[in-house]
Amino acid sequence: MGALSDNKIYLATAVSAVLFFLVFSGKSFLSLDFWSLFSVTILVLLTAGLKLDPLFGLLVYGDFKERVWTAVGLGLGSAAMLYVIFLAGNHLVHNFWPGSSELLRSVYALKYGTSQWRIGIFLVLIIGPGEELWWRGFLQRHWAVKLGRWPGMLAVAALYAAVHLGSGNLLLVVAALVGGCWWGFQYLKFNSLLSNIISHTVWDLLVFLVFPFY
Repeated sequence: MGALSDNKIYLATAVSAVLFFLVFSGKSFLSLDFWSLFSVTILVLLTAGLKLDPLFGLLVYGDFKERVWTAVGLGLGSAAMLYVIFLAGNHLVHNFWPGSSELLRSVYALKYGTSQWRIGIFLVLIIGPGEELWWRGFLQRHWAVKLGRWPGMLAVAALYAAVHLGSGNLLLVVAALVGGCWWGFQYLKFNSLLSNIISHTVWDLLVFLVFPFY
């Protein structure tokens, strides 16, 4: 598994928590918009992860070499199931959560002023794959060694939701918690980063561009 020292795990976790919190807070850095800043943050963290843990790159390479078609099928099925869960959840929150429509509109406001093609490229090439590589392939993998498989998965899923607090949007936090638990369990169960990447990327495209919830 390539266990890291406690200090390296703590540092990587703390830095990523701060960076993602700032991204979701909507603050602008170096004149970058949300999508550019999100992508740059992921690329910086993945580069640091490769430096901290040389086995990280080998793990990703090995995962992409084996069980490819199984991972593709699992990823596509996972994305479809998660979309249906969110579709049902969307109906529930509209009926039982006053003000949820406004919260949902604020999430989709991130698309305004940006080409859908540009968003799609970021989602497919960096954001969808990068989030799974970092949150599951790096953080969950190491926290699972430190805490145990289930506690490690739940701790990282909780942190994944917590960084979305920077948005001030509780609906987004809840959605991130559901997604974090879903993809965390998928990685715990099948140990396939490729299937997680496909699931997360396809789900992102469905929710943001193809069949948005509005």
